[in-house]
Amino acid sequence: MSSSHASLRAPVLPPDEVTALLAPDGPISAYFSQFEMREAQYKMLERIVEAFNDKQISLIEAGTGTGKSLAYLIPSLLWAHKTNERVVISTNTIPLQEQLLHKDIPRLIKALNLPIKAALMKGMNNFLCLRKLHESLSELSFYPSTDAEEIHRIEGWKSDTHCNGERASLPFTCSSGTWDKVGAESDTCNKMQCPYYQECYYFQMRKRAQDAKIVIVNHHLLFADMVLKASSKDSTGILPPYSRLILDEAHNIEDTATDYFASRISQLDIVRLLARLTTEKGGREHGKLIVLKQRILEKYKDKIPHELKPIYNRLTFDLPGLRQDVLTQTRHLFEALFNFSQTMVSKQQKKERESPHSEQKLRLHAADYSVHAWTQGIHPLIKILSEALHRFGASLIGIVADINLLKDLSFQETVAGTLCEIEGLSQRIQALADETLSFITLPPTHQSARWIELQAFKTMINTALVDAKLDIADLLASFFSQIPTVILCSATLTTNGQFSFIRKRLGLTPEKLKERTIKEYDYPSPFNYPKQAFLGIIKDLPQPNESAFNGEAAQAIFRLIEASRGSAFVLFTSYSMMTECFQAIKDSLLARHYNLSKQGDADRHQLIKRFVSTERSVLFGTDSFWEGIDIVGEALRCVIIVKLPFRMPSDPIIEARSEAILANGEDPFMTYSLPQAIVKFKQGFGRLIRHKNDRGCVICLDNRLVTKRYGVQFLNSLPPCQKVHDSLDAIIEQMNQFYRSTYHLTKQ
Repeated sequence: MSSSHASLRAPVLPPDEVTALLAPDGPISAYFSQFEMREAQYKMLERIVEAFNDKQISLIEAGTGTGKSLAYLIPSLLWAHKTNERVVISTNTIPLQEQLLHKDIPRLIKALNLPIKAALMKGMNNFLCLRKLHESLSELSFYPSTDAEEIHRIEGWKSDTHCNGERASLPFTCSSGTWDKVGAESDTCNKMQCPYYQECYYFQMRKRAQDAKIVIVNHHLLFADMVLKASSKDSTGILPPYSRLILDEAHNIEDTATDYFASRISQLDIVRLLARLTTEKGGREHGKLIVLKQRILEKYKDKIPHELKPIYNRLTFDLPGLRQDVLTQTRHLFEALFNFSQTMVSKQQKKERESPHSEQKLRLHAADYSVHAWTQGIHPLIKILSEALHRFGASLIGIVADINLLKDLSFQETVAGTLCEIEGLSQRIQALADETLSFITLPPTHQSARWIELQAFKTMINTALVDAKLDIADLLASFFSQIPTVILCSATLTTNGQFSFIRKRLGLTPEKLKERTIKEYDYPSPFNYPKQAFLGIIKDLPQPNESAFNGEAAQAIFRLIEASRGSAFVLFTSYSMMTECFQAIKDSLLARHYNLSKQGDADRHQLIKRFVSTERSVLFGTDSFWEGIDIVGEALRCVIIVKLPFRMPSDPIIEARSEAILANGEDPFMTYSLPQAIVKFKQGFGRLIRHKNDRGCVICLDNRLVTKRYGVQFLNSLPPCQKVHDSLDAIIEQMNQFYRSTYHLTKQ
């Protein structure tokens, strides 16, 4: 067909018909209470319809309150219904997934009268494995009493008619060690050969997804599917085939992809992996190898067949020695890595007073691979550990193969599940051996960042080796090029009014996507920020890099909380500063009957629930509390931003990317660090106003917002609102005046 005839073809989604659904007397308003058509939502809907019809890639910034979820769900549902093609919606946070699946989509399906099914997909390790649970129940005598008790509780939970098999819905906190015993895993799964396949929670979820035309996932699972399909000859993956992709909360994509594609080997991970095979607890041995030995004794007692004796002897003598060798070499390597890291801390890192979450990341350069401490210390230990892992893994695989060659089919049936676990773990050990060796066979390059990571726990410091790709733009561009329509949306995609930063980071450029049409749209929030929000910038505090800042900031936070009478978020850029400030004013706040919560005291969901349900609440938080939290009304009327959210320049990824940008002749601060910080700042600011009747104050203690030339880019990226740069006393007075003058909003 000629292009002239093609252009006359009727679109699958007639724009006028779709936008008419938002009319005041349309079907949407009938099913959504207090629905009102917003111009930005109307325009966003039009642009997404166009992207669906014309196979476009679209970047859309939609301010808080725009109604972006409905704007992309309506075309998605209609497209799936008319074409029978599947649409995947990927988000970064669980709350948004739940809102889409349980609230927005069911209402839209009723409003539009569409016979469409929607499903939420999660990774396999989120689900209970019925085979592993059954086997664990038969092995309780091998487990410590605490593990056995948890497994009994999991069995009771499984018996509940409402149980969906998801770990997140467990009515109690299950230890990681216990979940390893009963949780589903791809490399220990028998799939269709499993006797519990028809009942399997994970495969039931996959069946629902196959039957659904709208599938909701998180960004991590999306990338897992991408990798699996790229490496599979028959293009099978985790997700069923789809033709349209919506990426909500798209500002997180680069970080999620960087984390997903990073290689990581840690001391704790190796120890936990080995413990699943054999460990000692409470004076007794536990693990799958112990279970296998016991099954042999139970079956044959003291008359072990001749062909089985060599296997039993290897289980009794050879494997414990090989396992102990792995543990010894693991300890030697990671102790050496820890000691090596203490000698290579850069001057800049020494200057940093703060270390988020008691975590150190110490970057490795190519030059470090030629120093004596590495060539004579670390390099040989990595090689020795890799060889020890290979020997242990190969011996495990040999045990499994030899048992499968036995003629006693009844015994094989008895230990089939145990062998499946051992085989899966052995393959993981072999892969770990190869990955460990890659850290010395492939020195750091300009295309990656490599570092030693030290993370402090209550009883130990976990040491890890990490290698991460610096530039994932080509990878993402290749992925996006294969999908007819891609919509990337968020409340924070632009910096200083431009999409250039996000486009470059995600490979959404004409150079990388030559055959694709890429559009960008910016729709501001419909809220009346000049009346609803007040931004105060305090000018009489020390600079954030001065030693006096933390102490004076803590006292300013105390006074600001008093001014707002609680209902406040206090957002920090580092865990240690948050803890220091919290401790400095905790007693004074408690004496005035404030309900205090701090990140780390409980999980995120519990902290938010407690914050919303109690009067005079104050929540101290870091990174994850800057975004993805939706609190409406007077429960939140003050957000205190302690420092501008620049990432630590000594962070290996930030440092390496900055070097790459500089080598390309660009300014890494202006083209990378600043845009990143602006997006984060917009997210923090966006916690405040979530509804047309909300009101409140955002107070920034970092006066670089106005004293530095780049500060104007932060301010230009915010919605228009009252902005005041003044002393703490003056800011508090204006806060009081603002709260008095906007009190009427709370009664509407």
